[in-house]
Amino acid sequence: MSRYLSLDMGAESGRLVIVDINTEITTEVLYRFETPITQDAHGRRCWDFPRIIEEVTHALSLAAPHGPFESLGVDTWGLDFGLLDAEKKLVTLPVSHRDHRTDGYLEKASSIVGRERLHFETGAQLLEINSVFQLLSIVENTPDELEKAQYLQLMPDLILFALTGEIGTEYTIASTTGLYDTTNNQWALGLARDLGIPTHILGEVEDAGTVRGTLSPDLQKKTGLGPLKCVATTSHDTAAAVVATPLESPGSAYISSGTWSLMGVEIDTAITNEITLDERLTNEGGFDRSIRLLRNITGLWIIQEIRRDLKSQGTEISYVDLVELARKEADPWRTLFFVDAPIFVYAGNMISRIQEYARKSGQPVPETPGQLAQATFASLALQYAKTADVLQQCSGEDMPAIHIVGGGAQNAHLSQMTATLSGREVIAGPIEATAIGNAFVQAIAAGDVVDIESARKLIASSHLQLGRYAPEKIQEISDVRARYEELVHSEE
Repeated sequence: MSRYLSLDMGAESGRLVIVDINTEITTEVLYRFETPITQDAHGRRCWDFPRIIEEVTHALSLAAPHGPFESLGVDTWGLDFGLLDAEKKLVTLPVSHRDHRTDGYLEKASSIVGRERLHFETGAQLLEINSVFQLLSIVENTPDELEKAQYLQLMPDLILFALTGEIGTEYTIASTTGLYDTTNNQWALGLARDLGIPTHILGEVEDAGTVRGTLSPDLQKKTGLGPLKCVATTSHDTAAAVVATPLESPGSAYISSGTWSLMGVEIDTAITNEITLDERLTNEGGFDRSIRLLRNITGLWIIQEIRRDLKSQGTEISYVDLVELARKEADPWRTLFFVDAPIFVYAGNMISRIQEYARKSGQPVPETPGQLAQATFASLALQYAKTADVLQQCSGEDMPAIHIVGGGAQNAHLSQMTATLSGREVIAGPIEATAIGNAFVQAIAAGDVVDIESARKLIASSHLQLGRYAPEKIQEISDVRARYEELVHSEE
C-alpha cells in the first residue's frame, strides 16, 4: 500500500488528508482548521500566512506517527498570491480575493487593453477578482510592493516555498491568474507589460507532478517527518478534483462543488470565441497540460454566509438541517436570483442582499431559513443547467452526464434539482475528490500509478460514488428556466 499526504487548502478551511492507494482507496482527514484571515496596514482583507504555516506544521506533526509517507502535495484555491523580495521574504501578507481592492479594475483594465485582449490572449474569464486585476490594483495603489518584489508565488507555491525553501510555479495554478496564455502555453507577457505589471516576477511554469524538494531541516525536526518529498501536484484544487472525477464519457461535465462551484469539461486545446467571452468561460490547466473549459460559479459560499448571518442573529443551523428545510419548501421556485451577480461576491449581510435582490426583481422576499436556502439551491441548480448547455455548445460534444464531486456531492436535494433542470443524469461523488486527485498526481510522479486513465478506473471501482440522479419530469421547467434567464440578462 502507498500512503500519501494531501494538504487541501480552501478559502474557508484547510485540512490534511491521508490517502491510501491500493486496490481500494481510503482517506482519513487527520486535521482540519479554519483558514485564518487578518487585516494589514492598508485595511485589506489578508490571509494570515504565518498562522497558516503554524497550522500546517501542527497538522504535519500529527501525521508523523501514521507514516511513512511517499510524499506530500499541496492544493489551494486559485487567484491569490504572495510577493517575495530579493531575500525571499514576503513583501506583505497575501491579500484575499474577497477584499475590495479589485473593485472597478476589470473595467479599468478593459479601458487600457480592451475586454477582447483580456480574454483572447489568455483564455481566461473576465472575473474582477482575477490575479491580473489584483496586480493592476497594486500597480496603481501600492506600487512600492511591486518595486520590492522579485517573485510572484501563487498560494500553493507559496506554501510549498514555506515548507521547502524552493521557488516554483505550477501549471494548473498559473492558469487561474488571467495572465497565462493557455493556447500557447506561456505567460501573456505583452498583456502584462501593457497593463504596467512587471514580468520578471513571473517564473518558469512547471508541470503538475514536479518534485519541489523536501521538508526543510527545521520542519523535519518540528514535525518528526524527516526529509519528506514535496510535490507540486495539480495544485489548483479544482484541477486536483477533476483528476479524481471518473468521467464516464467524453463531453461529460464536472462540478467541483464547495465554496465555489467550478463547472466544466475536459478538452485538449483552449477554446476562445464570442460565446466563451460573453458567458464568462475560462480555459484553465489540467493534468498533463490538458485544458479545463469551465465557469466559476458562486457556489456554497452563499449558504456559508447565510449560516454566518443566522448565527449572528442567534440562530445556529447546520448545513444538513438547512438542506432539509429547503427540501420541505412547498414552492421550490418561489424566489430565484442570479448567483453570479456582483452583490453576492463579498462577505457579510448575505441575507439582506438576497432579500434586496428579491424586492428589486419583484419576487417574494425569502424570510425563513428554509426559504433562503431553497432560493439558493434552486438558483444554483439553474445556473448549473444553463452552464451545461453553454459548455456542450462550445465543446461540440454530447453531454450525457454531470459529475458532482467535493462536499456538495452530499446534497442529494441539489443533485436532483440539477438533474431535473438540466435534463441530464447527475452522478455524485467522490466527496474527497480534491485530496484523492492531489494524491494520485503524487502517485503518478512516483511511478506507483501509470497514468490518469488508470487512476480514474481505480477510483470508479472503489465505491466512492454516492448515487445517481435521473431527471424528473415536471411541467414548469421551461417557465422556471425562462425566469432565471431574465434575471441573468437583467444583470448584463
